[in-house]
Amino acid sequence: MDRKIIRDHNEPITGDIKFFEANITHQRNGNKNHFFRNKTNAVLIDLKNKSQQKTPNYPSLFSLKKFNLLTWSASKHGSQCEFSTSNDLYKFIKNLCNEKTKDNEEIHNIKLLTFPKVLSFGFNPLSVYFCYDKKGLLMHSIFEVRNTFGDMHHYVLRNINLKKITQKTTKNLFVSPFYPKKGSYKLFANYVHDQIMISVEYTLQNKKVFIATMKLQEIKFNNLNILKAFLKCSLYPGKIWINIHLQALILWFKRVSLYKIPPSEKIKHSFGIEVSKD
Repeated sequence: MDRKIIRDHNEPITGDIKFFEANITHQRNGNKNHFFRNKTNAVLIDLKNKSQQKTPNYPSLFSLKKFNLLTWSASKHGSQCEFSTSNDLYKFIKNLCNEKTKDNEEIHNIKLLTFPKVLSFGFNPLSVYFCYDKKGLLMHSIFEVRNTFGDMHHYVLRNINLKKITQKTTKNLFVSPFYPKKGSYKLFANYVHDQIMISVEYTLQNKKVFIATMKLQEIKFNNLNILKAFLKCSLYPGKIWINIHLQALILWFKRVSLYKIPPSEKIKHSFGIEVSKD
């Protein structure tokens, strides 16, 4: 992705919450190759508009905080301190972007891509924040990564509007027992029109050992599409958590080596350290 693509991207301005079909792939390379594909659904939440909107008009099968077929709340995002409102989360993300920076550009809006809970069950291994300036240009993105051991880390990619959109970060969170907490990521996320593309490339000892991609297409956010997703099993309670452990079981049967869980890091965020030369 070059600089022109980033500058041509205008922040979508319609709708408080958008609904997406997501196609996810995981490719493990090495002595024990492994591949799987998964389909699910995600929501893109306009944190600024949501904090200001008093009477939201959502499909009846979707709720904020309350029990429903699909639900979302700001709790467990950000610093995992049970934010009571999306406005709290908005401020947390804005502060992360502004830390140790002299950039005078003001963040005008933040959109969060994440997975909704189904019948109050859900797990978000990855959520992505898109931060925009007042012109609707993408300024920063944040990868909020969570592991199944209860820990979380924020990888902050700043000033991507001035550089290439892919940035390199040191791996600071122990995600899978089948990989050590070493190496680096190349992270990419972009939102253009009605499509979102995300990729994570994990490099260990100068070898690309893991690639994950997520391609998302927006569909109408209505009860019909929610029901279709549920009946087609692209949404069901605990789907992502179940799939993670199912794939882990397959890797265990393949006799992939396991690593001991290290102590949790005290600092829960880090920044892109190098712009990709690709």
